[in-house]
Amino acid sequence: MKPGRKLMLEAVLVPLMIWMALWGLFYFRPRVPSQKMTITISGLIAAVVSFFIALAIALFILKRRLEKERNSKFGFRELPRVIDETDIRVIRDLTNDVAFVILLWGLLGTAVMNRGFEKGAVYVINLAVMCVMLCLPLFLAVGVLFIDFSIFIYARFVGKDPSPGSREILIGSLISLSFLVAVGLVAKYSDVRVDVIRPILNFYRKDPIGYRYALLLSGSEALYCLLGMLIYPKKRKLGILLVLPIILIIAHTLLKTFIWMHSH
Repeated sequence: MKPGRKLMLEAVLVPLMIWMALWGLFYFRPRVPSQKMTITISGLIAAVVSFFIALAIALFILKRRLEKERNSKFGFRELPRVIDETDIRVIRDLTNDVAFVILLWGLLGTAVMNRGFEKGAVYVINLAVMCVMLCLPLFLAVGVLFIDFSIFIYARFVGKDPSPGSREILIGSLISLSFLVAVGLVAKYSDVRVDVIRPILNFYRKDPIGYRYALLLSGSEALYCLLGMLIYPKKRKLGILLVLPIILIIAHTLLKTFIWMHSH
């Protein structure tokens, strides 16, 4: 087998084998009886079907990345040939995306096998939304403080003049902000009693402090990017004066959020 195809096959099989080993461990040899994994037939079928869906998504992402790399489009039937013709270093980088998709599928597969398809899918959706509302703002805040803004300050000292903020941080912060605002509006102005979204709404109702911290982080990150990308290139002194207070707000809110999480 050619090196490029071998790397792609390993990117699929290695995370798949890891998940299967974990499932076998918690099914046959759990540390305590309460940790034993229950595998339902419907959940197993759903996990198998969802694996092929995840594999198709991974191949689609791979195809789009290769098209961008080659600046030309091709069909799925040509994918093996293109992989063979592409630089092995590029293929090695693209395998991370494929492996990441399979690892994400493992979370869904674990939930649907252990809880059944309906409950498992609901659990994964709730977990994903909670990650978007809470984990994503925290991740972006760390990235802003210790990567983006630090690189900006370093570049200023060495005589370069990049703009603070990036499109990726802006998109991520706007996504988390939109989810937070939507959940807040639904929880406050609507009498929704659907069990499916109750854990999501409870983040607003039962943890209002954490909700406010996440909302402030997302809004501050979006404002930081907008000021850095739109104001700073035109008026640098004004841009710095506006960005610095936002950085202090992000740092203060991030610290308060970690303290709140530790208390819970």
